[in-house]
Amino acid sequence: MPQTSESDRVLVIKDLVKKFGEKEVIKGVSFEVERGETKVIIGPSGAGKSTMLRCINRLIEPDEGQILFNGVNILSKDVDIRKIRAKIGFVFQHFNLFKHLTALENVEIGLRVVKGIDEEEAEEKARKALAMVHLEKDAYDRYPAELSGGQQQRVAIARALAMEPEIILFDEPTSALDPQLAGEVLDVMRELAKKKVTMLVVTHEIGFALNAADEVLFFYDGVIWERGEPKELLYNPKRKETQEFLRRIADLSVYGGK
Repeated sequence: MPQTSESDRVLVIKDLVKKFGEKEVIKGVSFEVERGETKVIIGPSGAGKSTMLRCINRLIEPDEGQILFNGVNILSKDVDIRKIRAKIGFVFQHFNLFKHLTALENVEIGLRVVKGIDEEEAEEKARKALAMVHLEKDAYDRYPAELSGGQQQRVAIARALAMEPEIILFDEPTSALDPQLAGEVLDVMRELAKKKVTMLVVTHEIGFALNAADEVLFFYDGVIWERGEPKELLYNPKRKETQEFLRRIADLSVYGGK
């Protein structure tokens, strides 16, 4: 693997620890995400995957460690976390769209409120973002309740893309969807990976990990238990816990690998 400079690393996590009471959920995790990379995190429920994602933009405050975003430790007291969050997209499991706004308005609102872009420019950027996720044009003026789950999640991705973030965090973005609707979302995410949009994805979609990730991290009991290139880790896991997890998810023959 070629050497990379510090400037290539959008995100560097160093010895991250998070406790809830006496329970240590994240136990000294360290990894990095390079510009243009898609990194996928897999692992059983309760392993700390979602907690770790929320620590990255301080929706949850870590107890120890460093989070370097473009070389700046965002856990420092003098950091304006609102400005940092404007550069870190977040796509949640349950969409988190504003119910009283249309699909187009849901994408526009961050541009207008956070970035202060005027209405005309915000609408133009929002339409481009919705086109990137292949939302049907007749759905732009519909409210979330009038959209399928797959359409809602694609709007959520468009909302993140419109802000032109330096990295997008995905927290199990297809887990609330049936397989057909999940496929719509995964197709969009694969396209983004090909376009070198920087992404950190928590998912159980092993086929996506195999075909779109640059590296896969297996989380277990609050630590990175195993990591590696997708084909190597998913077809030849070294650790017993990784093997057992993958057997539970699906047989390797249905991963759709190349």
